[in-house]
Amino acid sequence: MDLDRIQYIGKIMVQYYNQVELSPTQRDFELWIESLKEPMKSSFSKQGLNECKGVLNFKRFLLEMNDFGLEEYMKKNLSAEDYKIYKG
Repeated sequence: MDLDRIQYIGKIMVQYYNQVELSPTQRDFELWIESLKEPMKSSFSKQGLNECKGVLNFKRFLLEMNDFGLEEYMKKNLSAEDYKIYKG
């Protein structure tokens, strides 16, 4: 597999996570925590909202909650061949 292509796909994914300035509320955090399974649920719950703002899973949850889905973003921003590689 072409390393440049993999790096490009990674770059597009980083753009997805950085596309919107997120200001999560305590309620957003609680909804995310409720959606997790153990042991992640307990671990992130103990860390609290401020410590979890940078967690990619939380960012994705927030983005998708606001209709910015990762799969749709990747499909839109990658070629058909790159998207196939991304999907594995």
